[in-house]
Amino acid sequence: MARIRDWLDLGRNTIESLKISDATRFYETEWPETKKMLIADHREAIEGERKRLRRFVRTRSAILYGLAKRLAPLRRLLFVVAFVWFFICLFGLATREIGIRGWPLVEMAACFMLMTVLLAMELIDKIKYRDELELARDLQADLIPKQPAQTPQYDVAAFNEIANTVGGDIYDFVPLPDGRFAILFGDASGHGMAAGLVMAVAHAAFRTQLDVDPSPAAIITALNRILCRTGGPRSFFACCYVLLSPNGDFVAITAGHPEILKIDRAGKVVDRLGKGSYPLGIKTTLSWQEIRDTLQCGERLLLHSDGLTEARNRTGHEFGDSYVEAIVSWNPSAAPAAMVNSLVDEWKAFATGREPEDDVSIAVVQRR
Repeated sequence: MARIRDWLDLGRNTIESLKISDATRFYETEWPETKKMLIADHREAIEGERKRLRRFVRTRSAILYGLAKRLAPLRRLLFVVAFVWFFICLFGLATREIGIRGWPLVEMAACFMLMTVLLAMELIDKIKYRDELELARDLQADLIPKQPAQTPQYDVAAFNEIANTVGGDIYDFVPLPDGRFAILFGDASGHGMAAGLVMAVAHAAFRTQLDVDPSPAAIITALNRILCRTGGPRSFFACCYVLLSPNGDFVAITAGHPEILKIDRAGKVVDRLGKGSYPLGIKTTLSWQEIRDTLQCGERLLLHSDGLTEARNRTGHEFGDSYVEAIVSWNPSAAPAAMVNSLVDEWKAFATGREPEDDVSIAVVQRR
């Protein structure tokens, strides 16, 4: 049995751990997002209600309905019984017409305990699910290289941060035996476990096809074919694939992904490669156009996920493409790692106080 000292220690730890930012995040982010999810089925009717009182009642009713809907059938029944029982006891306490004196208080305590049991059961389910997600996260972390591969011709730096426990972004840098350098940079649609599974399938297909034929057309066609067969109707994979030669020539394909930025030695974005293409996993009959270009000594390629440019601050403004271009121009002679760090620092400073909505990945490849 938990002792009084245990409860006091828990209370002290709770108070000491509380921060103003926790309350702010709860009020500005956590509760609005929870409310939005719970009333999703009745949102249009609520927004169309002009009378304030009726809108208030409809909103609270929709919240309770959304909560009950997400419970398992037996727990849903217990929740309804406890909820109705509580108000019957409250009415009896006010009128003293139910049972003998004092019983309504006992029954209200029983309702409270029943609600506590339901909360505990939901919490245990969440913990089990979280443990599974953490295992998936650890497995996924092994797929993303902690230190990008380097070659005598190319210097590479990369960054990845996931918005949820499991992310959908992936990048891989593979030196080939003939001296070429293969780069995959991708983003699975959605978030969480579903996006992580699509990412894992795409990475496995990439590594397998790389041993057969590393050309961009072959890689993209193979990934698209496999994702169309294994993915669901919304399991898309946006990506860039770049195959660099030792002399600086490269062939690239972008599939539904933000353009690859080509940056000259002065820090200016001289080209945006790849526009208006579909992501992989939609149809097996789709094809993508190859992009052929050359990196001169000191020039760079910048690849980033849309989580960077679409990141929003507390006022709702986007990070944006123009800000990315400005950052890369600040220090033209910076090494790839320094350029990545500058982008990451500015993104974090920009989004301070707002939880990330999407994974953020960045990679810079410079010809030495």
